[in-house]
Amino acid sequence: MTYAFGDTDLAARRLALLAETFAPSSRTFMVEAAHTGLRLAADLGCGPGYSTHLLAGALEPAHTVGLDNSESFLDLARATASDKVSFCCHDITTGPFPSGPYDLLFSRFELTHLQHPEAVIELWGRQLAVGGRLLMEEVEYIGTTHPVFTSYLEIQQAMLTEQGNSLYIGPVLDAVPDPAALKRRSSNVQTAPIPAERAAAMFRMNLGVWRHNDFVRRTLDPSDLDDLESALAAIESGRSAVSSVEWGLRRVVMDRVDP
Repeated sequence: MTYAFGDTDLAARRLALLAETFAPSSRTFMVEAAHTGLRLAADLGCGPGYSTHLLAGALEPAHTVGLDNSESFLDLARATASDKVSFCCHDITTGPFPSGPYDLLFSRFELTHLQHPEAVIELWGRQLAVGGRLLMEEVEYIGTTHPVFTSYLEIQQAMLTEQGNSLYIGPVLDAVPDPAALKRRSSNVQTAPIPAERAAAMFRMNLGVWRHNDFVRRTLDPSDLDDLESALAAIESGRSAVSSVEWGLRRVVMDRVDP
């Protein structure tokens, strides 16, 4: 798989901010949705490992594995490994996963970057032990009326659509039929209000990466992107008073059943 927002140092810093921003809501989701007494859990698309350590701390499995196919991200993640947390280079769109089967798989903001989510979810289900659980957290919507934010989001959605992906993958995830080996336990949307300064910081970091995307370079004037980046920086610094941005987070829980 290829991450639309890159795996540069800037992308890693953006993931650190994203992890800090969404850690409270994701932790609540994990604790409310997961089994206890887990033997082996995996964080799918772990990046530099922030969500892996969140998973390990929230659920305390005997062992937690972070899976990603970016060696630059994994170099950062492996520096934080312990006897209970490890990291492995693996493309999460291909099976079998190393060290499986797993008691729990967790995915946050990954399916938005992947084509054919139905097939990917089916593959993930096959990596679980019978009775294991799959937790998925994706964007249902991002609620804002501020023109700077809406302009940014329109560009990002267009870029992802051109790649065959979707920013707002939550409704698609909710409508995906249950694969043969999985049974849906729940699907709901939770809201997460994010301060405008923090949203602008994440968006500005993303823009710094994907402004060099071929589609963006073909369709947008660099001066317009410069103006957008400046406007985001003004919001980030607090120089522009903007209301908070509401993320709607689709949370789907599926259990592995007998094939």
